[in-house]
Amino acid sequence: MFTGIPFISLLEKTMHKKLFITACLLFSIVSVAAFAQSVTSIAIVGASLLQCTGNVIEGKITPAAYSSSGATIGSFSATQYYTTSNGGVAPQSATFTSGANYTFYLAVGTGAVTYADVYLISDDNPAAKSGTVRIHCDGRVEFLGRNGADDRMNYANGDLINVLYSSFDSEGKGAVKVFSLDADSVGVFEGSFGYELFEPYLDNPPAVNTFLGRVNYSRLYALTSGEFQIIVDDPLEAKTYTTVFSAFPISAIYFN
Repeated sequence: MFTGIPFISLLEKTMHKKLFITACLLFSIVSVAAFAQSVTSIAIVGASLLQCTGNVIEGKITPAAYSSSGATIGSFSATQYYTTSNGGVAPQSATFTSGANYTFYLAVGTGAVTYADVYLISDDNPAAKSGTVRIHCDGRVEFLGRNGADDRMNYANGDLINVLYSSFDSEGKGAVKVFSLDADSVGVFEGSFGYELFEPYLDNPPAVNTFLGRVNYSRLYALTSGEFQIIVDDPLEAKTYTTVFSAFPISAIYFN
């Protein structure tokens, strides 16, 4: 009688190999699921108008999603909710890539359209809702609410140079804080546009657009419209980024 190493048939070897591969695949799937990041906040970080004629408005949005740590999530599913000034409503769901541009085309409502509002809600976490972005037919873009992983005023509009935050001064009055980014994309506080700069022009717009001060690469102006604007200068290119807003509290933010 043969008493050496037990004989394993070719069929048994094949079955063992298949079981081993299946186990590895299952482990990989479980591992990916364990390390997958959940969407905790969502944003529209950029938007622009492409055309506006009659009841047709076409534009472009740039969405992004973030984890609880503020890290950007590459791919996510969300529903876009569109409402036009002429009464049109058009929700639609899609899978997005953070930072990529997506075009929308709306031909809804009755009569001529003057703007479209859009916001996003995560399909995986309905509590994750972006601020509303209003895209006007004259090209203005307004960010009407909190939008994204933090409260910055100038998403994708010069925020790689200076990040602008609605804040308060030492007396609890409105202000705008300015940060730059270091080599590791960590914010470095550069200074504030304090309430005393805004105060003379609140409900009292100047006769001409008036320069109020500069912090790092950012310049503050009071506008004849009663609004304020901060222009961020690109130190490397002949380029500027303009954020217009009402104060205080800071609201009706849009980019020029």
